[in-house]
Amino acid sequence: MKSRASVEEADVAVVFAGLPPEYESEGFDRDSMEMPPEQVRLIEETAAKNPNTVVVLFCGAPVETPWADRVKGILYMGLPGQAGGEAVKNLLYGIANPSGKLAETWPIRYSDCPSAAYYPQRDGQYREGIYVGYRYYDKANVRVRWKFGFGLSYTEFAYSNPQINGETVKITVTNTGKRAGAEVVQLYIAPPHDGIHRPVKELKRFAKVFLTPGESREISFTLDNRCFAVWDGGWKVPEGKYTVLVGGNPDKLTVAGVVEKAGEKIKVPYWQPGSWYEKPFGPPPLEQWEKMIGSKYVPYTPQKGNFTMNDTLAEMKKDSFIMRILYWYVKISVTRGMKRGTAEYRMMVESSVGSPLRNLQISGGMSGKIFRGLLAIANGKYIKGLRTLLKNDGMY
Repeated sequence: MKSRASVEEADVAVVFAGLPPEYESEGFDRDSMEMPPEQVRLIEETAAKNPNTVVVLFCGAPVETPWADRVKGILYMGLPGQAGGEAVKNLLYGIANPSGKLAETWPIRYSDCPSAAYYPQRDGQYREGIYVGYRYYDKANVRVRWKFGFGLSYTEFAYSNPQINGETVKITVTNTGKRAGAEVVQLYIAPPHDGIHRPVKELKRFAKVFLTPGESREISFTLDNRCFAVWDGGWKVPEGKYTVLVGGNPDKLTVAGVVEKAGEKIKVPYWQPGSWYEKPFGPPPLEQWEKMIGSKYVPYTPQKGNFTMNDTLAEMKKDSFIMRILYWYVKISVTRGMKRGTAEYRMMVESSVGSPLRNLQISGGMSGKIFRGLLAIANGKYIKGLRTLLKNDGMY
């Protein structure tokens, strides 16, 4: 029987890594973007012993990858399901050609995210405004691990002969490599920056095309006014020149041409000059966000007397005896037979006691009057609550 080769002796070392259920699951948010430290150590130690180390990464969202520059390749599988094993085999052995592009930016570290300082919030503080995802990183010129729209293949693609005729954009894509493969053709619009603040560029169209070696195909996109518009009490197209960019790599886009729009002259809002939204970097200041939305931010705090069906058992149990009872009843019911401390246990608890009462009503199949009655009691309206619970009105 032939003995197994050591890591140093292997032609290629493949490390399977990612986020275990304790880090990523339904019902709760991740605490950070870090991978388990033992997995990071395994990757780094393997890469130190074998220069041809490949990491197969399983996770449903970006993670910090401090080891990325030490490995030869990374195959991101996302959460592929039951056919994932066969898919990995086909991709690693070249039976299939990877052709995906990232649907979100992968920052180098979580602290690079502008919302890291204040997320999560119960009522959602979307202080970034339009600068969500790649729009922020482009505008702030923040270095990232991999950009939105990035993805490698076992072949290469070239772009040529860009044309713009009215609202139609055409470009020819050629497979210049030796393998058949698919390319995701992305079209971005780079708006003018001499008035209201806008992103550096925005994805407006995309198409996926499969090409054999040496094959070319002309891809056509149709643009409409929404591709150039902003919201200002309605969709409006600001006047100016818009650059059309096309390509499969966000760092190597081809300028297809310029579209000039007569459009409208939109007034710059009073709060914009000198604000974070003109030159975003780091977390958006609360006071500037308040100026932008035109109101003072008041954090939502569930209070006895004002509880609603949108509040959760976890939020109400501190101030309500009846909700504490319901909290423990639901917790025990949904975790019956489960081992405490497991990922499944945490998922079931947090997705139940952390859900609004209206969700519990829907998923539990209980009469709405029961929840309305309990809610009234929790708010200190004991007689009303008891009447609601005892009332036989035929209502669900």
